[in-house]
Amino acid sequence: MALAGTVAIAGAGLTGAAPAAAVGGGDPVTDPAFAFAAKVAVSDVNACSGALVAPQWVITAKSCLGDAATAPVTGVPARPTTVTVGRLDLTSAAGQVRRVAWVVPHPDRNVALLRLVAPAVGVAPVALGTAAPAQGETLQALGFGRTATTWVPTTLHQVAVTAAAVTATTVYITSSAGGGPTTCKGDAGGPTVRLVGGRPELVALHHTSWQGGCLGETETRRDAVETRTDDLVAWIRQHSVSACNAGGGTVVPGDQPSIARLGDFTGDCRADVLTQRTDGRLRVYPSSGQLSGTTPLFPGPYRDVNGNTNWASANRPHVLIGDFDGDGRSDLIGGTSDGRLTGQASTGDLSADNRLFGPEVLVGTGFRVSSVPRLYVGDFDGDGRTDLLGQLANGTLRVWRSTGDLSADARLFSSPPRDVNTGFTTEAVPRILTGDFNGDGRTDLIAQFADGSMKAYPSSGDLSADGRLFPTTEAAKVVGTGWRSTSIPRVMPADVDGDGITDLVAQLADGRLRAYRSTGDLTSTASTFPGPYPYVGTDSNWASANRPRLMVGDLSGDARTDLVGQNADGTLLAFESTGDLSADNKLFVRSQGAVGTGWVSTSIPRLF
Repeated sequence: MALAGTVAIAGAGLTGAAPAAAVGGGDPVTDPAFAFAAKVAVSDVNACSGALVAPQWVITAKSCLGDAATAPVTGVPARPTTVTVGRLDLTSAAGQVRRVAWVVPHPDRNVALLRLVAPAVGVAPVALGTAAPAQGETLQALGFGRTATTWVPTTLHQVAVTAAAVTATTVYITSSAGGGPTTCKGDAGGPTVRLVGGRPELVALHHTSWQGGCLGETETRRDAVETRTDDLVAWIRQHSVSACNAGGGTVVPGDQPSIARLGDFTGDCRADVLTQRTDGRLRVYPSSGQLSGTTPLFPGPYRDVNGNTNWASANRPHVLIGDFDGDGRSDLIGGTSDGRLTGQASTGDLSADNRLFGPEVLVGTGFRVSSVPRLYVGDFDGDGRTDLLGQLANGTLRVWRSTGDLSADARLFSSPPRDVNTGFTTEAVPRILTGDFNGDGRTDLIAQFADGSMKAYPSSGDLSADGRLFPTTEAAKVVGTGWRSTSIPRVMPADVDGDGITDLVAQLADGRLRAYRSTGDLTSTASTFPGPYPYVGTDSNWASANRPRLMVGDLSGDARTDLVGQNADGTLLAFESTGDLSADNKLFVRSQGAVGTGWVSTSIPRLF
């Protein structure tokens, strides 16, 4: 079949218009089983369709992201790209709109995976079919593109199609109704599914179409070509790993040690608690995800996760949590008193003691506290792996990019380190806050200076040379004033409303908590944290004397950061985020009694 190119497919030798292949003759979809269908908007250039294949990943056509001259490459999208998913009617408030942080194109087919800045909560991914379509099989094609009667529809449409011919990589389809249109402009990358017991499973993506029967088209031919996905399941699963743990967390001497940013050691995107006991052993408390009702938040069993007893702060002053190997689970790095960094990959195995972490490997030397007073972690280049940031004694900020390799000594940070800024001594910059403050999928910095001012340093993602990650040619923007520790003793970066942009929760000197929602615009105070700043603690008992330790993390797995406060008597109280920042005391709801007792620092010196 010699089809004229109606989709600009980079490198495929086809010519023609912008991405083309909406479901022209179909009907609006109302069945929530199809909520996995996605609309993909590439800047103001292309509009395509796609499908959610994992909580944080959407599959679409590679041609949607590039053009005839430039093929998309693995990395940050070349143009700002957003995905709307879980919304059968685009005018409704269902589902989410997420920015795309990372693109993984398939090397040979018109397929690409898009990593969202945050998981699409409450939307079930489509099942992945593993059997090729059979000739004559009836399938369902879905898309948000043009129809026979509407230029830009606001609802998902579907049409029954028949597999007319099947090749090693494609499926030729025709309308099952006979003579009806199949796919039109705006449908490229949309899913074609088979129904198995009424349950849809993905078998192909819309590739090219003659567009006959689509509004405004004069072509009479109405068949189309699909890209097979049934034999790409292993590739899809290999790359569609959640990045919800790539930001990581640290325990840093002298820098807010009373705040723990929790890790997720099993890869379910629910924060767990790792504790260091007085004997130097580590024990993990996995989260059930239940912050309401009668199910305990930490039901057990609790597992000792490291056979040695050398994790006391005297032996391991630095403890770093993050997804260093990019497999979706939080790993562990410990900094020894003699300056060595050792790493252990999480296996996710909590079936018995001492199974959670793999063998210890050396990942760095020369990291004594006297040389590198503070270590931070974050995904600074946006590749889904946690990198390392050091605040050196001379004020230099240095980044070690993760290779993802924790299989042997000296492999994890084997890339050349990059000096990314200067003048950041602990005296000049007493606090450094890490988070994705602009929602682009890369970890940024907000530095609090000695005068109480806060400046934002958005990440460019460029670690190819010194001075490029946080470009020194651009003046950092002041995004806050009055943030001295005497006024605001503790600050917690946290995405409390689940929009994929890191906000701030501050404990004031009077013991109250206040939230500062980030808009994602890091150009000024008025644009980044414009207010209002609601109080979010229902009482004024959040001072360190009353609640000496605070833990932040997404305990429920809904993409919003929750809060756990440890009372002075060792009681743990959990507060689930509602995401509501519209007024005072609406954000955190205490919906359980105590979720733990006996957590005093004399029994559990450190939390991670």
